[in-house]
Amino acid sequence: MKHLHTLLALLVIGLFIYQSYLVLSAQKRPPRVIKIANHILYALIIASGGWMLMQLLSVNAPIQWVLAKIVLLIAAISSSIKAFSPNALPSQTKVGVSIATIAYIGIVVLAYTKPANFF
Repeated sequence: MKHLHTLLALLVIGLFIYQSYLVLSAQKRPPRVIKIANHILYALIIASGGWMLMQLLSVNAPIQWVLAKIVLLIAAISSSIKAFSPNALPSQTKVGVSIATIAYIGIVVLAYTKPANFF
């Protein structure tokens, strides 16, 4: 499951980079099939992450870093929604892409470091 989750994460980040490139450089919105693929990938990554979280909970592993990843994923998704909205102003698009980029970088850092405890 870990490899599937990693693959899905790479696909989500790749799709985000593609959408950001379209919106920031060409000032055009991504095709509808990209939006559908994005929704499917988000659903699959949340499902696979939930499955792995249940496995971590069954062995009493520290999960603070997982909770931080969940918060960052919510921030990335919500800022991406605003950034890629057809009604978004160029400034809103830039800020949304910037916030989502920072959130995705935080998720990747947390995934590789897996800090034992934040407190």
